[in-house]
Amino acid sequence: MATPLIRLSHITLQVSNSQRIISDLVTKYRFRPFAARGLDGTSPCQVALRNGGVVFMVNENNSSLLYDSPVPIPSPDLASNVSYEVDNVPNLYRRLADKGCHLLVPPTELHDDDGSITYCVVKSIVGNVNHTLIDRTRYSAPFLPGFQLLPSQSDSACAGVMTDIDHITYACPRGSTPRIMDWYRRCFGFQHFPLFEGEEPDRGFEISGPQIGLRLTSVECSGHSRVGKIVLAESLPQKGVNQIDQFLQHHSEGGVQHAGLSTPNIFTAASALAQSGVLFAGQPPSYYTDPLKRAEILAAGLEPKQLSQFGILLDSALGEGELAEKDRRILLQIFAEPLFSKDSFYLELIERRGAQGFGEGNIRALWRSMQDIMEDLSQKKQEGAAIQ
Repeated sequence: MATPLIRLSHITLQVSNSQRIISDLVTKYRFRPFAARGLDGTSPCQVALRNGGVVFMVNENNSSLLYDSPVPIPSPDLASNVSYEVDNVPNLYRRLADKGCHLLVPPTELHDDDGSITYCVVKSIVGNVNHTLIDRTRYSAPFLPGFQLLPSQSDSACAGVMTDIDHITYACPRGSTPRIMDWYRRCFGFQHFPLFEGEEPDRGFEISGPQIGLRLTSVECSGHSRVGKIVLAESLPQKGVNQIDQFLQHHSEGGVQHAGLSTPNIFTAASALAQSGVLFAGQPPSYYTDPLKRAEILAAGLEPKQLSQFGILLDSALGEGELAEKDRRILLQIFAEPLFSKDSFYLELIERRGAQGFGEGNIRALWRSMQDIMEDLSQKKQEGAAIQ
């Protein structure tokens, strides 16, 4: 089926301390608050922040929210909603109802001097994740009705750092991936996107090693790059407890584990964010001194020292035919520290130079480096508790 989705609008963060999260997004990740409601205390605080083409909405954990339905869970800090723009909310709502979806907010129209929007909210099949579906084709303001636009500030601090949301990754309970893939196919037209050539959809891509037993599967809306990919991650049995298992200890039915944010220059972005205090997951020196990896980095026109400074990973592939070397497709990635706590949502920077996939070598190294940073945070937390 053709997808009804036009683009990924924003990701909502449901939090217990909105001031702290907003402060981190502004000072460390260089987001700019541009629209808000509830700043006068008459309604729950909801703040929209932007960095380039990426928008996050920060919601206080409250039952009276616009464009959402709160998630009642013990751990309140999470990425709770992935919102998409669509072109016909009532028709899509009826279709989702016919498919037996759990609908949380019926088609609702809001308007102001800049026009009107229609939205609805559906609960996804993944644990604590909702999807707000918005038709804003009749609306001209930068965000949504009900929000007050904040005084304009210079975008120089964050210009060019992030362009859009490349993908979101769900931590999924074991064995749930086929059911989740089927739901997104039937409801929104997502199709299997192989992480390696010849990958079987029901098997996915398996990574095995010390504390890294993972199965990854990806889906996309073909021809609609602005919708973004979805990566489904579940742990493999008998491989030790890893970051997926740790996430599921707090969110047993699954949820958004991380979001990959596209950047036109990962070196500029990593340098700017590191200067602001963002901690990135590093790589062992052997990654950059390995002869094969070093040759691959040099063939891409880069220096290993450039990548090692921030722990940036590189994966490349050649095109076909006589111009293969000139058609070298490059993927650069790096993970940042968790945004809330050691077992929660975090951000990834990703730069694509012609590459569409994720790269087997990058996947292994990224997940291993994130495991290391989470273990380090856990050790520091235990040391802090011992001192107290």
